[in-house]
Amino acid sequence: MNLGVTMVFAIVAVILALSLKSKNPEYSTFISVAVCLVLLFICVSRMRVMLSGIEVLTDKIRMDSTYLVILVKLIGIAYICEFAASISKDAGYSAVASQIELLGSLRCWSCRFRFSCRSCRRYCR
Repeated sequence: MNLGVTMVFAIVAVILALSLKSKNPEYSTFISVAVCLVLLFICVSRMRVMLSGIEVLTDKIRMDSTYLVILVKLIGIAYICEFAASISKDAGYSAVASQIELLGSLRCWSCRFRFSCRSCRRYCR
């Protein structure tokens, strides 16, 4: 699925959700979550292609794959937290969304410290 078709799908879904929001807000929320999940799966399928390309590059420049693993984990954590926070904001739970964003930031920092404690042969949790 190319980018144009994906964006048209997303825009049509948003228009549908907005039209249902005044009559049935619960259906609007369900449509929003379903579209987000479909877009998440599309993004993950594209990530596989990108990761295989990055692995080829790391092999060519003889870089340690540990850095790549940490980078992918950080991107994944950030995306999942942003996804959950956006859904929470759409549902009207801004306080929960801000806590999700804070938790994501703290988790990214813990990934960084986990890497730095590798020299002492233990993981910080």
